[in-house]
Amino acid sequence: MSKKPYNPQMKIFFLGPEGTNSDLASRNIFSDTDTYVPLPSIEDIFEKVAMSHSYYGVIPFENSYQGVINSSLNCLIDYDLKIIKEFNFSVSHNFCSKNTKLDTSKVKKITSHPQVFGQCNNWLRDNFPDAEKIVATSTAEAAAHAAEDDSVFCIANSYAIKIFGLTTHNSEIQDRSDNKTRFLVIGKSLEDRSDINKTSVMINIADKPGSLMKILQPFTDLDINMTRIETRPSRNNDFLHTFFIDFEGYYEDSNVIELLEKLEDMSEELRIIGSYTVLN
Repeated sequence: MSKKPYNPQMKIFFLGPEGTNSDLASRNIFSDTDTYVPLPSIEDIFEKVAMSHSYYGVIPFENSYQGVINSSLNCLIDYDLKIIKEFNFSVSHNFCSKNTKLDTSKVKKITSHPQVFGQCNNWLRDNFPDAEKIVATSTAEAAAHAAEDDSVFCIANSYAIKIFGLTTHNSEIQDRSDNKTRFLVIGKSLEDRSDINKTSVMINIADKPGSLMKILQPFTDLDINMTRIETRPSRNNDFLHTFFIDFEGYYEDSNVIELLEKLEDMSEELRIIGSYTVLN
């Protein structure tokens, strides 16, 4: 399996528009000298990255509230790309507006992404239960709306607030402090082993009783820690079941090599989706 060194001259594609959590996560992963390009969909990110070795994509993959993002998972199946980094982004929601001071009696309209409303439900119910909720496609779009209309308040991240010149009235208004989104960096080739690594695989096996127990046993036998498993019917064959498994270790580790050999023997198809650095 090919490996490619880090390329300092590259474009980073993320789920736009500018000012989204994907934008902020991307800038935490890469450097200020890189070029950041917003795209309208996760599918577009995969399409761009597939075109060149110089392109990388940052995709939201899993949220501690909402779980796995299906479009990201489907694209990992459909495209021959690799996960090369993982970054766990702590989600922070802030209540803001164009106004420099907060007059609570004027808070009649609040805009944000629908998932954000759900994640800040308790705070909104306690403070502005009667305010109209205006759904936006992203927190960045919500921030842009608030920047144009001082009668509209929004919930957004700190980067969007900076971009659109808004004033933060309340910080950290999310219901839970452990709200995180797992972002993945995708590229054409695997990178070298680092201090902390994970490997992700896709396995297709016959859809029959005992399938799950069969593939779990080698992890126990080889003392490899599985960190996540997802299952769904195969997209290409009604008689197969697809498992997506993340586990600790690098694909060239001796025990991981043995694990992959065992899994390949008992499956119709085994594909390494990534063997990658865990940044935090």
